[in-house]
Order: sequence, then structure tokens, then C-alpha cells
Amino acid sequence: MTQPATAAPRPDAPPPGVTLAILGISSLTVMANATIAPALPGLRDHFGDTPGIETLAGLVVTLPSLFVVLTAGLFGILADRFDKRPLVMLSMLIYALGGASGLLAQTMGWMLAGRVALGLGVAGTMTLAQAYVGTLWRGSARDRFAGHQVAALNFGGIIFMTAGGVMASINWRLPFVIYAVAIPIGIFAWIMLSRVPGRYTAEPRAVDAPAEDERFPWGAFFFVGPFAAILMITFYALPTRLPFLLAERGIGGPILTGLVLSTVTLMSIPGALLYGRIRRFVSPRSVVAFGMLTLGAGLLVISRAHSLPVTILGVALCGAPLGVMFPNFIALFMALVPPSMRGRASGLLTTAIFGGQFLSPLVSGPLVAAFGLSGGLMAVAVLPICAGLVAGLSSLREGRRSAAA
Repeated sequence: MTQPATAAPRPDAPPPGVTLAILGISSLTVMANATIAPALPGLRDHFGDTPGIETLAGLVVTLPSLFVVLTAGLFGILADRFDKRPLVMLSMLIYALGGASGLLAQTMGWMLAGRVALGLGVAGTMTLAQAYVGTLWRGSARDRFAGHQVAALNFGGIIFMTAGGVMASINWRLPFVIYAVAIPIGIFAWIMLSRVPGRYTAEPRAVDAPAEDERFPWGAFFFVGPFAAILMITFYALPTRLPFLLAERGIGGPILTGLVLSTVTLMSIPGALLYGRIRRFVSPRSVVAFGMLTLGAGLLVISRAHSLPVTILGVALCGAPLGVMFPNFIALFMALVPPSMRGRASGLLTTAIFGGQFLSPLVSGPLVAAFGLSGGLMAVAVLPICAGLVAGLSSLREGRRSAAA
């Protein structure tokens, strides 16, 4: 009897050039908002006669996130229906033009318009990069790559935020030049991504093989999405409030602020690189619980610190769990999403992450106004601590169900 034909096994990972291209695209997302944080005091002083400048200065960092939230889902749908490669190039171009526009903007209106364009570029680059990850990597290879992806993102953050601090010490506008790096990365990605399919095509299966379950895993998203948003609400209290807290305590300055913020990404790299091994021993819910509690503890330390070393300790505590949290969200969610829906899944995850970024100053701002910078950060810390306790209880229930089974 003739056996039904099956497709040749697909490799678990794509060629190295493709891997580098996706890592390069991913490295741009961290610089989208936080790179210009050291320039905020200078920007605020330059536009000091603009009504509501305190709020507007914070929105310069987080406004791109609102437009990521509004458009990431659209990019996810486009990623499932069309060739992702030209969409990546278009997104990178919008990213570069929108980000670098701050170099020339003469009013806060034009400054914010450039940040809107940057948000559109970020929505495309991040959503499409995650869609490629969901399609091109499988199983444990996806777990490992998700860790490497976050490590590359954070390594880029160290370079970009440190460079932003140095440039801001010369002139507050100079950090906006950094966004132009998207052009050479985009050209490299255009060349490398030609080696892999840009559209999802279902693989042939045996005649008697069961059909894939094409239902979207909303239950997984409603676990991952809210925690990802809370993570970003909390984390982005650092680039939007820490420069002013350091200045208030007399230990500020653009270069120092950039170096202190780069500690976050430096501390996250080991966890990201080791994520594949960590997942062999720790459940995803336990990773979330540990990460949220550690992040909250870091903010508490920063809120009470009155010296640079203690402040750096708090920032390091905030950064340490980030390296495992982001690949944990990506790997957990993408493993449960049918291949034909991974663009939409990437759009939803991007929406949750950047929704948290946009909400961050809207959450921390009133708390800072009510309790001051130190008290406001302490109040923000309550959010991840509560989330960590909820995730910890969920992990315990999951463990009991597994033991009973």
C-alpha cells in the first residue's frame, strides 16, 4: 500500500544571516523610547514656555507606544496575509524618519508628530520580527532564540542609552540622530530575509493526520497580556522619572543618567541568554511571579536610595528579571498559537507591551504629583508586587493540578 506523502522536516532554525537580521530589527525596539530619556531635562528647558511641558516631556518618551497600540494589530493582520519582507523595510524607513525628526523639530507639536511616526515604525518592526520568530523557529529552538533576541535587544539598549547620554551632554537634540541606524539595519534585513519565505504557507500533511487546531488561544493571551502590560507600566517609570529623581538628589547629569539606565539592560542579558536552560526547571508562571516581585523590590530600593551606589542596586534589581520575562512571554504565547495566526498573535503581544509603556506616565504621573518622586515610585512598586503574588498563587495551583494528575 502506498504511504501518503509528507513534507520534508523543516529545520528548527533559519540560516545565521536571517538570525542576525531578526536580532538587528529587535535591537531597535528598546531604543524607540528610552534612548532620549537623558535628553528630557534639556528638552523640557528648551520648550519651557509650552503649557503642560512636564506632561508633554514624558509623552515624548511614551507617545510612540500609543500608536504602537493602535496599529500593531493591523500590522499583525498584514503579516498573516502578505509578504512580510517589504513591510519590514517600510516600517524601518518610517522608524528612521520619525525618530530622527526630533533633530529638527522647532515646536512641541512637530516633536510629538515625529514621535507618532516613530510609533508606526515600531509597531511594524516589532510585530513583524515576532511574526518571523513564530514562523521560522520551533520548539526548544524558539525558546533559545527568544532569550537571544531579548539579549540582543538589551545589548542594543546599553549602547543606545549610553550613547544617548553622551550625546545629550553635548546637545539635547543629538540623541535623535541614533534613530537613523534603522536604515543600514533595514538594508541588511532586506537582503537576508530574501532567503526565507515572507508568507505563511501550510505544510503538507499525511492524509490520515489530524487537522491542526486553528482556534486562537485567548486564554493564554489573557494571562500573558495583562502581565506584560503591568511589567511595562512599572519598568517605564524608570526612564520617565529617574532622570528627574537623580537631578533632585544632586546625583544627575545626562551621561550619568544614561549609564545608570543602561544598568537595567546590562543586568537583563544573563537571564535572557540562559532562558532556554531556566525553562527546563521553572514553569512560565513561576518566572512571571519571580520577575514581578524582583521588579517591585528594585523600585522600592530606588525610592528610598539617597546615594548613587544604592540607586544603581535598585536599578539592577529592576533589570535582572527583564531578561527572562520577555522571552517567557514570547515563547509561552507563540507555542500555543497556530502558525497561520502568529502575525495576529505578535500584534496582540506588541499591543500589550506598548500599551503598558504608554500608560506608564499616566499611572506614575498622578502618584508623583501626590507623593513626590520618591513616594510616587514607592506607590508604583505596589503594582508589580501584587501582580507577582497573583502569578505565584497561579503557579502553586498549576503545580497542585499537575501533581494530582
